[in-house]
Amino acid sequence: MPHADTPTGRSLDHGPVPHDATPEAFTLDPRVPPPPRSPPPADAHAPLVEVPRAAPAPALLSTEGAVTSVQGLAAVVRTLVGRSSAETRVDTFGRDEGLVSKLQPLADALYDSWFRVTVEGLEHVPPGPCLLVANHAGALPIDGPVLHHALKRNRPELAPARWLLEDQLFHAPGLGVLWNRLGAVRASPENAHALLAQGAPVIVFPEGFQGLSKPFAERYQLQRFGRGGYVKIAARAAVPVVPVAIVGAEESVPLLAKLPGGALGLPFLPVTLPPLPARWLIQFGEPLPLHTVGAAAADDLAWVQRTNDTVRDTIERMLKDALQRRGGVF
Repeated sequence: MPHADTPTGRSLDHGPVPHDATPEAFTLDPRVPPPPRSPPPADAHAPLVEVPRAAPAPALLSTEGAVTSVQGLAAVVRTLVGRSSAETRVDTFGRDEGLVSKLQPLADALYDSWFRVTVEGLEHVPPGPCLLVANHAGALPIDGPVLHHALKRNRPELAPARWLLEDQLFHAPGLGVLWNRLGAVRASPENAHALLAQGAPVIVFPEGFQGLSKPFAERYQLQRFGRGGYVKIAARAAVPVVPVAIVGAEESVPLLAKLPGGALGLPFLPVTLPPLPARWLIQFGEPLPLHTVGAAAADDLAWVQRTNDTVRDTIERMLKDALQRRGGVF
């Protein structure tokens, strides 16, 4: 649903559901028989999907790239103050491809030379629609654009990924429009299903705004994953869920303090620093086959919560592993 026509009161079923005991292994709905196992490949360690080698982007801005980026930043300022040009063209969900193209050289330079992003497990991202479920971290929601850029760079054969953003951010004056122009989509089941129907990978952050509200001292401590709205979406849309662990955002934009943000429609205004050059590590885990359980499983709230807890625990283990292997922060 386009941003202008979407209601403001719904989200991906976030709610104060406690994180109780979690099963040790992912189990499918007992009412639905598991799919037959296919014979293993000759190479037991062969990837699920052969990932093509992406052409390396320039590490530093060229003169032409710098000029283009300045034009893009000027367009960002105009967007923030509500002065988009007459040439602005957006897609159904509000993405401005012209603005994104102007910012592409700057995005490449930040990705390669500033954040020095390392990506692992790309072979686990299946072709076609899927839900990429990631931890939400840092005072500013830059994890969505960085994850989008990682897929665009390393899996160019996939449809461009879109990320869902919380209502509080989406409806903030100026900022909500900017995130929308860059490719964010307001978080709602309707929008998620519409994007999946177009064959796009959809990035969701089940921690919601709580993931962005953590002080720096609590970095990489996962918050609740709500009531598992994304699990219901995956079951009803018959798409797999791919867990994703993102390390680096918490140090790049640390939350130092909170200021009152009611005038802007926000719970608070974050006090942070300009993005710091912390190293990023993005790890994709093996997909969970929610596309095999059937749409009726979405109505089994106990199964939904067990699956939700399993995904959360999987990402938590991946985060611990990624933090140990990243080495130094900077």
